[in-house]
Amino acid sequence: MRSFWRWFLIGLLGLTSNAYTLAQAHVAVGQIVEHPALDTLRESLKKGLEKDGYVEGKNLTWTYENAQGNPTIAVQIGHKLTSLNPNVIVTLSTPMTQAVAAATTTIPIVFGAVTDPAAAKLTGLKNVTGLTDFVPPEQQINLVKTFIPQVKSIGVIFNSGEANSQQQVQDLKTAAEQQGIKVVEVTISKSSEVSAATKTLVGKVEAILLPTDNTVISSLESIIKIGVHNKIPIFGSDVDIVRRGAVAAYGVDWRQSGFVLAEMVSKILKGALIQNTPIQNPQTLLFHINLAAAQKMGVPVSEHLRKQADVVF
Repeated sequence: MRSFWRWFLIGLLGLTSNAYTLAQAHVAVGQIVEHPALDTLRESLKKGLEKDGYVEGKNLTWTYENAQGNPTIAVQIGHKLTSLNPNVIVTLSTPMTQAVAAATTTIPIVFGAVTDPAAAKLTGLKNVTGLTDFVPPEQQINLVKTFIPQVKSIGVIFNSGEANSQQQVQDLKTAAEQQGIKVVEVTISKSSEVSAATKTLVGKVEAILLPTDNTVISSLESIIKIGVHNKIPIFGSDVDIVRRGAVAAYGVDWRQSGFVLAEMVSKILKGALIQNTPIQNPQTLLFHINLAAAQKMGVPVSEHLRKQADVVF
């Protein structure tokens, strides 16, 4: 009988110790810029962790840093978050993920809002996994054709310094060329250049298709203004831009993606290995239309298209 109670107490102490270890967690989040989609992703991540029992101020230490769109600050944040030695670092965007991955090879990194991990050289790393925001390029080109069936030229604006954006544009060009459509590229290196870059497309393209480029999207309103003034419809692969004035987009459900990230982080906090937590693509894509924007940019929207959309503004 004494032997039974001895082993019972040992087991109980072991369970208590393990529960305490799992209950105490430090999650650090690095975000490249203030952006509605990234903000939703981060907020949903936190809510998802709360649903799984990780609550800030109780058993969760939550650290958040924002680079305000500055790559140099992103590198500084990478070193800062690594020095805190959290259980997991969540990185939102390609540049932030690259900055943190360069700072540590041991702390688990879970990324979000990375379109092409391979192009960004984030695959094959023993401490990196995450959720992409990949939208097939063929689907993006077909989106434009749905509204402008005879389109022959599409403008693309992107940050030439971001690997994801470079790959996206190359994939879009390949998909467009297969359908006899010319892609006209203009590059920028910072958000203040977006307006001038957009103006160079006037008279050269019938539509503008925006990749998931944080630098470009942070100046979306200037693109929309030019599109309205010159009757050039704006499309993209981030549904949030539709609410802000673009005609239409296919893109990820940022709220749902945040919850998926939370599941991945929670599993790692409970002992899952990065090697057993593969990189995932979005489970579903949403289709949003903005009727007022379409009217302002001179694009008719059929009743059939309206019924197909997940959200109509």
